Amino acid sequence: MAVPQTQRDFVGYGENPPSFSWPNGARVAISLVINVEEGAERSIARGDSANDLGAHWIPARGSGTRNLTLESAFEYGARAGMWRLLRILRKHHVPATAFCCAAALELNPPGAAALVRDGHEIADHGYQWDTHTELDDDAEERLILSSRDAIHASTGRMPTSWYSRDGLKPGTRPVLARTGFSYESNSFNDDLPHWGSGPGNPQLPILPYAGDTNDSGLFRQFPTAAAFEKHLTAALEMLLDDTRCGPSVMSVGLHPRLIGRPAYAVALDRFITHARGRSAWFATRQEIVDAWVRITTPERTTAACPPPS
Repeated sequence: MAVPQTQRDFVGYGENPPSFSWPNGARVAISLVINVEEGAERSIARGDSANDLGAHWIPARGSGTRNLTLESAFEYGARAGMWRLLRILRKHHVPATAFCCAAALELNPPGAAALVRDGHEIADHGYQWDTHTELDDDAEERLILSSRDAIHASTGRMPTSWYSRDGLKPGTRPVLARTGFSYESNSFNDDLPHWGSGPGNPQLPILPYAGDTNDSGLFRQFPTAAAFEKHLTAALEMLLDDTRCGPSVMSVGLHPRLIGRPAYAVALDRFITHARGRSAWFATRQEIVDAWVRITTPERTTAACPPPS
């Protein structure tokens, strides 16, 4: 089967994005994303040739020696950080989307059950927290199907979307479209959902993610909770006050082993408090995609923003 060639689109909505509002007249939809990866990371303990260094502040080398301290930093996310994050979300009555590694759910059944209990959307982040773009198409499809089915077994929910640690290959979106995923998030190219471009591109909505409004910057560009809170608030205020008409989406990436630390969790708590007082709609990514499809469907003939005068 020929792999569709993905045509790059440097225009998108341009100066004239669709003119509409999110539910309740909100101008910005906020997507909180919980990355459930703890226990799925590469490690000597699971038989890999090196450890994953994604715990950020633990000094470690990519050697073949098992590092129990590094492992414990990941474990914190499942044992404590996840629960603190869920308490904050319950306090504010806001939903999130969980990018779940199947292995992480299998190792933490209470956490998997709590995500479902609290009504958070379940999405697929791979079986392990691994890279995928070097796989051939058949191997990638087998991995997607195995993680999808394992996540369903752990949660009773079929994952809505698939997000790879290192992105997509040209043949990935057709696989997602024909295997039951309703949208995908492996893009960083817009502030709104869109349909993608290029010949052979499946009619699968794309809801771009964000790397800047993401707690992976903690311990580096955001040394304190105040710095991260200020960054998130500045992003929200820019989207609210931008002179471009029409709405936007703000994605916030959260990792329980990072934002779940007490010194940083306060940043999320305060940001949500601030955003609840503004024209913002907290929603799952599926809710955002569903609203966008309903509002911008051709039958509704949604108007575009007028050109600048």
